[in-house]
Amino acid sequence: MHLNLKKIVYLIATILIVIFIFYNSIQNGESSSNASTTVLNFINNIINSIGLKFNLEGYFIRKLAHFVEFFIFGVFLMLTFEAFTSKIFSIIGFPMFLSIFVPVIDEYIQIYSDGRTSSVKDVLLDFFGAIIGIILVSLCFVLNRNNKK
Repeated sequence: MHLNLKKIVYLIATILIVIFIFYNSIQNGESSSNASTTVLNFINNIINSIGLKFNLEGYFIRKLAHFVEFFIFGVFLMLTFEAFTSKIFSIIGFPMFLSIFVPVIDEYIQIYSDGRTSSVKDVLLDFFGAIIGIILVSLCFVLNRNNKK
């Protein structure tokens, strides 16, 4: 099998994203809360600096983080699979499987992290984020192929 640069870059990026996700899972409750608070304050400062009169809550930021990190995972997962095969729809089951498997492992890791809990709702939110990423990339591939014809 011939590996080109695109394959290597996408594969490494996807692996690094999974490592980032699992790294966040092993953080204790206090570290995780501090990170969420830092992001929350940053986003609220931006909202206030553009003149909007509301602030986001920590719960929203934590759930948004789940969605965004798994959305990015889903995007890179599909880019990786597409780099290795042009028949992405014939192998779509494997990215779909990884889109649920990685969130389940992520939440399982959190069971053993001090001050953290595991949530089925988070697994579903993570899965939804990854699926939206997969769908978006798949649509781009379909549109790109149709434009080439």
